[in-house]
Order: sequence, then structure tokens, then C-alpha cells
Amino acid sequence: MEILKRTLPVEEAKGWHLVQNECKTWTEDILDDETGNVTSVERSEVILCRGCKLTEIDILALKENSIGNVYVSNIPLKGNKQEHVNLWETSLKIRDKNGEKKKTYIVTAESPTAAERFISDYLEVNVECTFEAVKVSKLDYSKVIKLYDTERDEYEQDGKHWIRWYKSQIFASIESDGDAETGSNPIKNILVQATDFETALKAIKTVMGRNEYDEIYNAFKTMQELNIDEVFIPDESVLYYSNNEI
Repeated sequence: MEILKRTLPVEEAKGWHLVQNECKTWTEDILDDETGNVTSVERSEVILCRGCKLTEIDILALKENSIGNVYVSNIPLKGNKQEHVNLWETSLKIRDKNGEKKKTYIVTAESPTAAERFISDYLEVNVECTFEAVKVSKLDYSKVIKLYDTERDEYEQDGKHWIRWYKSQIFASIESDGDAETGSNPIKNILVQATDFETALKAIKTVMGRNEYDEIYNAFKTMQELNIDEVFIPDESVLYYSNNEI
């Protein structure tokens, strides 16, 4: 049987099978008794499980939780493909007429040697300098999220504003993926491009909610800005977003 996958309005999804768990989400404020600080944490609870064949009662439950569209298939799906982007961080010393400085690039490559060769070729063509590779390290990112290039160009056109890169660590809430002995949830690393910290958070939530259904995430663990000069990744390995979506 041919496998069909599509996103449908909830009202039209009767008889189709969910491709991912459908959850209701809310924000919970947690008070630190020692400092008095309040931290907002996004929580989620599964309403219907992956593979469920939608009935009229299920559709009503989804609508009551403000879920308007669902990603579905014509037959129940059992396996989940785990995607990882093979990325390398290359750190170099750059020497030009202005002196010496450090630059860091992230590149998709099959090996550290290939990553270093790619960056060497890039610098030889684009930068008038001498350079020396200091370190090449493999990175573990499950997803890479970028702003559309046209919006990035518009933001940077005055020469005063620059797009930043952020690393986010997110707890996955599916218990079966956790550590059976410790009970801890696995952590996913996400690389995201954004104009600022808050936009980076919104971009991740937007993209994950739009078309990423292999996992359900319920809380951010950390978010940090990276000192990255450029990231070279093929379009097929990137999830794009627009600031108009968030």
C-alpha cells in the first residue's frame, strides 16, 4: 500500500492516522524559594498518541485544545527515523593587514580533513590573508534552523546589524526515549539563526510546531549565543523560517 502523509484541517482528518503525538501546551511559572526568581517553563501533555486513527470524539478533543491542523498518514506508522546533521566546527587563526584574529566556521563534511579543506578553499577565494587551522571538532546537532536568506540580507543591509547563531538544548518529553535507569529525559541540541535571543526561542517553537513531528519537546534547558562567523550547510539539511511566522 502506498504511504500518504499530509497536513489536514482537524475537521477533515477523520479516519486518518496521526504521524506524531498531539499535545496541549501551557506555560508554568516556577518560583525559586531561595532567590525569589520566577522562571517560566513550557509544559506539554499528550492528548492523542502517534498512530491513533482519528474518530469524531478524537477530533472534538483536538478542537477543544485549539489544535487546528494535524499531520496524518493513511496507515499507522511505527518507526521513527532519527535525523542528525554531520557538522564540524573549524577554528582558525587569521592574519591580515589588521593583525591576527580568530574565526570559527561550521561546515557539513564527511570528515575533519574534508571540513578543513572546505574552509581553506573558501578563505583562499574570499579573504586576503594567511590562515592556520587550530582545531576541528565534530558537533552534535539534531536540527539546524535558519532565517530565510532574503530576510537576513534585509536585516544586515545597513552594515550595523548582524544575524547571530545560538545553541539550544531541549528536553524531549517522550518517556520511552529517556534513560531507563536514571529516569532522565534525553537532550537534543539545536542550532538556530536569529536576530536576537528571544527570536531564537520563538523560531525553534515555530519550526518544531510547524513540521517536525518525530519528537515532542516540553522545556528548554539552555540557550547560548555562539561566536560563529559563518555556517555552511546544504539547504536540504536546514529548516527555514520567516520572522512573519513568529
